[in-house]
Amino acid sequence: MQIKAILRLAVATLTLWGTSALTLAPEAWAVSPAFEYLVTRTATGYKDIPGTNVVFSAAAGEKSYLWSRNLTIAGDATLGAGDNIGSTAAVRCRQSNGQEVPADTEAGAYWATNQVPPNEKSVAPYLRWVFTAPTAGTYDCRLSVTSYSSVIHSGRKVTMTVPAGAQLARQPYTTAARWTLPKVGEAKGTVIAQGSTHTTLGYTYTPGEGDDITVVQDAALTTCVANSPICGGEGSSTYTGTQTESWVEAQPQNPDGAKCGGPIKGGIGKWNISDAKHHQSATNVLHLTKAQLGGCTRIRTVLKIRHVDGNPVNLHFGWAPGRIAATHGLAFTY
Repeated sequence: MQIKAILRLAVATLTLWGTSALTLAPEAWAVSPAFEYLVTRTATGYKDIPGTNVVFSAAAGEKSYLWSRNLTIAGDATLGAGDNIGSTAAVRCRQSNGQEVPADTEAGAYWATNQVPPNEKSVAPYLRWVFTAPTAGTYDCRLSVTSYSSVIHSGRKVTMTVPAGAQLARQPYTTAARWTLPKVGEAKGTVIAQGSTHTTLGYTYTPGEGDDITVVQDAALTTCVANSPICGGEGSSTYTGTQTESWVEAQPQNPDGAKCGGPIKGGIGKWNISDAKHHQSATNVLHLTKAQLGGCTRIRTVLKIRHVDGNPVNLHFGWAPGRIAATHGLAFTY
């Protein structure tokens, strides 16, 4: 069987598992031992997961696709009903000497949600991002985590565990691209009203050499509880959460922007964000071939978020502290 056919078969299989394409044969893997850390009352600095560092040399402007695998965060046996733990995982990059990348450079991307005991024993972050080397040099990218909860008071301690086997991988692609939903003014996000469909993360991507294209569009969502300050008070106690759907659409285009046929749609993700769950990183992927473009040379890709029921939902934009991307997209050709 030819290599390209093997790759397509692997991509199809991995898509069924809910993982991104090209989680096979990366240039480098890093694999962690088991790692324990304490929950804090409020979100504090990230804790790097030992053993997940990928160190590599890159030319200025070189693009590296980074993705996680086998990453879970589990709470300890003390957690019961109401002991909801918020966890944020991130892929973060810096110079290999420990210095941060320049202040105007995006340094990573995050995934976040709450673990809701007693039925939910763990959460499974899934991170995908493209690092662009700001200058020629050697870089260190790794997986990091932080967990926080209001249950941490009066001396209570809760231990979280990242089981052994968490992995970060890197693969350079000549025509990889990334884009991040920019912050607008002083707002904390865009509120998506009940029953509406919001289109966001628009980007025009020109595929490179290769027959296959992967597009990722990941959104950071928070349900609008009653009187939520991040939602302008639009939440209501009538509901106990938000139900949304999301998917990627790619519209083939000519160089002048004219459309070629209709949009190509990815699978629909369904997200039930209860008040206890609070927030959820909605992960979305579309795999397509150049043959599907009908001879067109580029695609205009967007993320669709459909509000199905419940309270409005907040779509976060911009960078979290440390220049870590919230809602973001990427694409590569292989």
